[in-house]
Amino acid sequence: MKIALAADLHFGSVPDGLAEELRTLIDAGKPDVVVIAGDLTLRARRREFEQAKVWLSSFEAPTLVLPGNHDLPYVNLVQRFRNPFHRYRHAANGADLMPVIEREDGIVLGFNTTRSWQPHFLWQEGTARLRDIEAATAVLLSAPADRFKAVAAHHPLMKVPGLPRAEPVRRANLALSAFAGCGVDLVMSGHIHQSYAIETEVEGRPMVAVGAPTALSSRTRGEANGFWMIEAGEGAIDCTLWLRDEVSFQPAPAISFPRKRQSN
Repeated sequence: MKIALAADLHFGSVPDGLAEELRTLIDAGKPDVVVIAGDLTLRARRREFEQAKVWLSSFEAPTLVLPGNHDLPYVNLVQRFRNPFHRYRHAANGADLMPVIEREDGIVLGFNTTRSWQPHFLWQEGTARLRDIEAATAVLLSAPADRFKAVAAHHPLMKVPGLPRAEPVRRANLALSAFAGCGVDLVMSGHIHQSYAIETEVEGRPMVAVGAPTALSSRTRGEANGFWMIEAGEGAIDCTLWLRDEVSFQPAPAISFPRKRQSN
């Protein structure tokens, strides 16, 4: 299964021509699914969502899209609390907040970690809802035990050495434990605008975690615009980071993680 992972589009801060350049390049890579791990917009404005909708609709491959904290209303607090995902759903063509793409060679599940409010001041950070963990577990367990399984979220689900902004969401340990029990091989995220690809162990099961930089926004955090192309085969998960120099996106050497398949 081949996955293109991009995140933090932030339409409203995208340089002219960059979105079309990235779309063309991803299509040329022939992924089986394009994962967009949240933050379609900069300020959740209608015109930003319209730009995102047109761009998302232009891909040849199926897209699995998630909301991010920037996709919730900033000014309209009534809408933020009553119907926080209204504009996002329009841009994502009414997609469910737990989208799933399943094929014979694998399953990818979108796990929504974005909330309109939390009982602290860091509302931009994420949380794993108990009901969502239960629902995701049911979906993942319904797939064959030996099938490749991946989960995408906007926020990181684990700490990453050297990246202090990669703070796990609330109840991340509970979610990861559940995912490990379902045989998840890969977790993907965005949010921090910095890339990483690491292998860890959860409940005795090896798991690869991949984080994407901002794909399109001029609001970078010390790393160029980029995306991942991830290919899960029988024996390995190969991850290639593409970063944009002054002229175009260029691939870095692939990082390969042995795929240690286990039964549930």
